[in-house]
Amino acid sequence: MSPEINKPLDTSALLQAYPHQQLPAHERFGEGERYTFGKTLADVYSNPPELTPVVLMRMVKGYLAVGDVLHVLPTEVGGLHVDHANGACEIGKTGDLALVYTAPQPEPLLRETHDGPTQKDAYGRSYTQSSLEVAGTPEGVRVTIYGVVEAAPKPINNKRGSPWQFFLVEYNPEHPEEPLRHEVWVRNTMRDEVKTLKLKKDDCIEAVLYRHTWEVELQGGEKQTHTRHNLTKIIKVDRKGVAKRFTSCFSHQASPYQSAKRRMISPSVL
Repeated sequence: MSPEINKPLDTSALLQAYPHQQLPAHERFGEGERYTFGKTLADVYSNPPELTPVVLMRMVKGYLAVGDVLHVLPTEVGGLHVDHANGACEIGKTGDLALVYTAPQPEPLLRETHDGPTQKDAYGRSYTQSSLEVAGTPEGVRVTIYGVVEAAPKPINNKRGSPWQFFLVEYNPEHPEEPLRHEVWVRNTMRDEVKTLKLKKDDCIEAVLYRHTWEVELQGGEKQTHTRHNLTKIIKVDRKGVAKRFTSCFSHQASPYQSAKRRMISPSVL
């Protein structure tokens, strides 16, 4: 949040500390006072008609104008300190000038993508999921998951460069009979890595993902929560044959997990 800029600027501390010269009214900045530090002049305009407070500093060669001024204060060593919305500057007693400036962050760029799979709502109507990608913002919540690959990753559509998708099944310690099923998307360089790894059904992987959660409004006003993960790194792979299926993937009894998985993919459930 940007700091609040008050007008007119409080210059009472300067007026008490240093002698000043009243300036003729400036066309843009209005009335102001001039303070002298060595050969450097500081013109303080506390209440411009159509601008935020301004301090104009004139050096022997060149000048510096600072807008969005928040405070002007005398220093303990006989100089001037100026706080502004993007930093600060200070004039020494002999006219030396130091400036700190932090550039404002660029506005995020929104880009709509339509690369989601075709789905059906509660009324049987087909739709393609769209998402907004916001440049310069966090990709979501970073999580590390160790789980079972439900089926080999596949492209979500026939377009060139299409993301790949697979489901990662994670053991649920709170409800062992109900494992957690995570939708995972694979993009860009990670797609090439997944191709090289040739992940198969029942391989176990430990992966770093970014979790995105959003809501979709259905016909009738109900809201449905969706969660998707973007794959960023695969830490290790335990192959199906080496992992000895689920007992090696999870240091728990295999039977509850296997029965839960069978129930999840049973035609009666689907």
